[in-house]
Amino acid sequence: MFGTVDREMPVHQGRRARGTKGQIVSLLRYSPMSVVELAEHTGIAGSTVRRHLDVLMRDGIVVQQPVKASVGRPKFLFSLTDQGSEHFPRNYAGLVTRLVSEVLLLTPDQTSKMAGNDLVETLYDNVLERLIDDYKPRITGKNLLEQAEQVSSYMYLEGIDFQVRYSADISSDTEEVEMYGLGMTARYEDGVIERTKFLLSELLDAKVSIVETDHLPTVNILTYLITK
Repeated sequence: MFGTVDREMPVHQGRRARGTKGQIVSLLRYSPMSVVELAEHTGIAGSTVRRHLDVLMRDGIVVQQPVKASVGRPKFLFSLTDQGSEHFPRNYAGLVTRLVSEVLLLTPDQTSKMAGNDLVETLYDNVLERLIDDYKPRITGKNLLEQAEQVSSYMYLEGIDFQVRYSADISSDTEEVEMYGLGMTARYEDGVIERTKFLLSELLDAKVSIVETDHLPTVNILTYLITK
């Protein structure tokens, strides 16, 4: 059921292919953003972000909408058009197939002893273990950045979308990258965040933490800091 990453990826997938416009389009997939917010997440000057947005609007990928401010002039938020959203295939078949397979592997005796939430937790844990078993041997990059991009590409095949970027703080003793993507609607009590941290830490053999200060109030993005 698994392909390889030796194929053409969408514009948002992979550091070399993504480019500045691809980063902007990818960020807007999660939530409308202002120029300031896009500049914060990409590390690019606001004037440069604005020039890229002008091109994306001209091409019908992005649209701007005025939002009334409490004081002063209204600000503008940018979001993807339907055409822009088509850059992101809805690739959930991999995860659905895995979940169905795990259900079929459970015996009637096992399922009869589980309440609804317990069953869901067990299925997610089993899928997590299989993702690690299947992909960990394939992560062979020379450094942490290459390895993180391999994880991003493989997880894309499973319907899990991560973006990779250099960490803002890099020392000579450690390698650091950031991977972002999971919406902030995921809560700690749901277990999704901890499972994601565990998945990334196992695949990359690295420490994973949440960049709490990276969360902007209007943006549904979580950033994971990977340190090795």
